[in-house]
Amino acid sequence: MRTRGIAMFQYRCAQCRTTSPAAHSRHELNAERNRHRDLFHGGHIPDGEQIIAPRRMSLLDLPGEQRIAAVVLTVVLVVAYMIRF
Repeated sequence: MRTRGIAMFQYRCAQCRTTSPAAHSRHELNAERNRHRDLFHGGHIPDGEQIIAPRRMSLLDLPGEQRIAAVVLTVVLVVAYMIRF
């Protein structure tokens, strides 16, 4: 999950079948996870517990024109670097 360029994490408890609201940092996510464990599982780690991390964007996620431009730019930068040294 991404919102306005900010990485968001979520905690999922398979036993309770619940997913936390989005957390803006790993620290916030850990606090949410620990709070859930304490309140609903007596501090124990529930089976099937998950951390839902944001999906990382790859070159293949870009539209065709932007993908080509990224490859061309990379080649130009590598050639320029090689010529300089």
